[in-house]
Amino acid sequence: MSAPAALHVSPPDFPVVGNSIPVAFFFMLHIAIAEYSLGAIAIAPVMELHGIRSADPRAMRYAKALTNSYYLVFSLGATLAVFAVVLLTGLWGRSWATQLNVFLPLVAVLFGIFLPLVALLVIYRTTFGRMRPGRHVALGFTVLVLQSIFVIGITALDSYLMTPRHSGALGGFRNPPYLPLVVHRFAGSVSWTALLLAGYAALRLSRATSESERFFQAWAARVNVRIGLVFAVVMPVDGFALVEVLKHSQSGFFDNLVNGQAAWLFVLQEVLFGGLLLFGNLALAREGPNPDGVAAASRAAVVLTGVGMLVGIMPAQVVPAGIVGLRYIGIAVAVLATAVHLVLRSTRGGGMPQLSPAPGAAFAVPYGGSVTARRALVVAGILGVSTALLMGYMKEEARGDYTIYGEMTLQQGHGPFNPAPGVYP
Repeated sequence: MSAPAALHVSPPDFPVVGNSIPVAFFFMLHIAIAEYSLGAIAIAPVMELHGIRSADPRAMRYAKALTNSYYLVFSLGATLAVFAVVLLTGLWGRSWATQLNVFLPLVAVLFGIFLPLVALLVIYRTTFGRMRPGRHVALGFTVLVLQSIFVIGITALDSYLMTPRHSGALGGFRNPPYLPLVVHRFAGSVSWTALLLAGYAALRLSRATSESERFFQAWAARVNVRIGLVFAVVMPVDGFALVEVLKHSQSGFFDNLVNGQAAWLFVLQEVLFGGLLLFGNLALAREGPNPDGVAAASRAAVVLTGVGMLVGIMPAQVVPAGIVGLRYIGIAVAVLATAVHLVLRSTRGGGMPQLSPAPGAAFAVPYGGSVTARRALVVAGILGVSTALLMGYMKEEARGDYTIYGEMTLQQGHGPFNPAPGVYP
């Protein structure tokens, strides 16, 4: 008997926008929400644990609000994923079916995880303050583990699209770029989520009318910008490792990324990341108060970050091949300056004074009296989101004419799925 008739239907073509843009649109929206979900649930139980140990009501309020936001966007992210997969199946049937067949056991496990994940998320969200604290924190970390397992597994498919060497239930984890790719994904998700929340807290702070609300939003902005920048300084280190792995394991992909059609996106990525570090340092420098010695160090950090990233993004006409390492030195200076600035502001300055309501008190609250600092937080949050989304698009462009690099072209991927003899009776 021949294969089902539906398998012989040619994929449709979208008029005007083509077949890539509709899929990219839904996947980009899904990825943005999925990465926010990962970042939110990674921070929430940690903050709850801190709140329990320190008896800090701000940490408990923050953890609960973050869990609520994760709960509210979770279904939207899953719905967008369904739209994306339906379009992927209809428009790129051969590509998607090929990947699904070679990763079927892993995909089955990953989608099965959503059943306990949804149930535990509902319980975690609705039992704040009603369940024993230790058990509730453990439940939060369980939700985090389940969400992380999905990300860990889906990255195996992602690494296969770059280096299609190993597949199956566990084979994808052995593809060369897998480890740096999954670290980059986790660090990036937490970083941009925290920076986005820092910007949101800055906006809320500027509109707060009560003293207690101003203190909470100032505290949230201060905590989030530190979380965001800590994970941001991890990304270029891991990104360097990822690029080196690609250079030695998939030279064509690497050349396309740094010299080919995706090279301008690579430069834009560095510009966005450099802006993220620069505005993050500026926010730290202006958050106040500024003890002696810390203010000068903050100014130095802003200057070194700006100069370092300018060196890092200089074009080949300025930095010839013989001294290309100068770019790495520039980026390393910016990252190191940011790390030192974080330590100084967190240990010797930028504290959270406990003021009582008084005229002018807003100017003593971190970010309360500096419009520049609040604007810097908002810009850093926007750049964080932009960097994360561009990273995925850049990775897709680096595959060039391939949907599975080196094995299946885009034209072949758009064709009908023709299963091997014996797959269907």
